[in-house]
Amino acid sequence: MAAQVNNDIAEIEEPKIPGNYSARKQNRWIPATIQLSSNEDLTSSQELLVAPRSPVLNNRVSTASSHHHEDVDEIHKRISKFHVSPAQLYSTDSGKLYHAGSICIVLVGQPARGKTNLSISLCRYLRWLGVRANLFHMGDYRREKTNGLPHEFFDPKPESEEAAKARQELTNMVINDMVTFFQNDMGQIAIYDAVNGISSQRLALAKTLNDKQIKAVFIESLIDDEELLERNIADAAKSPDYLNWEENEAIADYKKRIEMVNRAYEEMNEDELTYIKFINFGERLFINNSKHDFLTTKVISYLMNSKIKSGSIYFARCSNNKLKFKSDPPIDDKGKKYATDLSATLLNHFESMGQSSFPKNMVVWTSARLRTTQLADVFKKHGLRVRHRPEMTQMNPGDAEGLSDDELQAKYPVDYANHNLDPYHHRYPRADSYHDIALKLEPLIMEMERMRNDILIIADETILRVFYGYLMASSCTDIPFISFPQEEIIKITYNAYMNKAFRIPIKDSDKS
Repeated sequence: MAAQVNNDIAEIEEPKIPGNYSARKQNRWIPATIQLSSNEDLTSSQELLVAPRSPVLNNRVSTASSHHHEDVDEIHKRISKFHVSPAQLYSTDSGKLYHAGSICIVLVGQPARGKTNLSISLCRYLRWLGVRANLFHMGDYRREKTNGLPHEFFDPKPESEEAAKARQELTNMVINDMVTFFQNDMGQIAIYDAVNGISSQRLALAKTLNDKQIKAVFIESLIDDEELLERNIADAAKSPDYLNWEENEAIADYKKRIEMVNRAYEEMNEDELTYIKFINFGERLFINNSKHDFLTTKVISYLMNSKIKSGSIYFARCSNNKLKFKSDPPIDDKGKKYATDLSATLLNHFESMGQSSFPKNMVVWTSARLRTTQLADVFKKHGLRVRHRPEMTQMNPGDAEGLSDDELQAKYPVDYANHNLDPYHHRYPRADSYHDIALKLEPLIMEMERMRNDILIIADETILRVFYGYLMASSCTDIPFISFPQEEIIKITYNAYMNKAFRIPIKDSDKS
């Protein structure tokens, strides 16, 4: 029989098990103060909520005339202990979310097995969730601390004393930096990207980390698909190690490096270690000794969805962006003209890349609003699949809609001040925030991770900013100010080491 509760208000008991129960902050975020210039003149809530106060692309100024502007993502930027991620649910005094402690994810695998690609994409996803994660690439340390090394350096068991000493010094440097990240920067996950090909060294690393209360989770990337391996070798030959090299020479040199590693490489089979075998980049997974903690489970879930990307993501604004939030009229003549110009420009872009038409497997995503669904009809005529996603509805300005800047300040003085302090998280009454949009778009972001083909996303600027922020590892202080002029398409290309974005001007089809 269920116990009866007689008192009207139940008391919450003190926790019987010590833990991080009281670590949540009263203020969930540390507001990122935005310095406003004195000559700004915002005239409506649409401009306040939708248009950027300054047109920036990841802190690099970009205007409609800068058509050749290229930007690289910020995933290799080390985040500080004050970092707040775009989709972060809450903050804690310890900096560690989900009560999962400190975890070092150790990549294992021979060269050209996609370790760097995997480490970067995994770091991007974990940061997006709010996990304070940093990358530690052995290759970066090697390039920074040495002026080039013989191939013997890449032998996991080098015969040369000099090569063995260099390997150990660099390894110690990486481990020390990771420990510092955990101890001084409130880090939660360090991702260690190196071959790590010797069993005894993996066991020693796990012990070193465990002695410092850091859990070690190993991910071994294996490839038995020869075609995939050859593609990976071609990508690896474009890494920072081979700047200004001829392609064939770089590939030949990289294959020598693989041969050197293969001499001593030992595949993982240590029963006492927690490891995941990641085969053919997500084709199969084998998990050993999993502790089933929350973050390890999230990592496994991500690995099940992760694919090596071969396409690009294209962003385009929808037409008629000055409508009120609840308005949903059909597309007008100006919008139809924009659709024609947009499709013609994109088709010309693919033709300039040697293709005769749009890629057959290209997908178009739009919101469920008429001005985006009808705009996408032009792409249906080219045989492309179009999907209408209700999650991509623009930001709701709530009670701030239609109010001028002065009216907002007069009617909502506290909200106005808070919005200027933190335009990413703040909501006006009955409005959305960018943070709300980031949480709403997470299922589409995971779907994007599963796809290998080109995607064209047609949506309001508020939606494009959040998608862009994920792909380019933008901070939540930058996202509200990223500029997407309607006369441009933004293209993001996937790269094993970093994503790149550049702008394509939309041409007038009547004049071309």
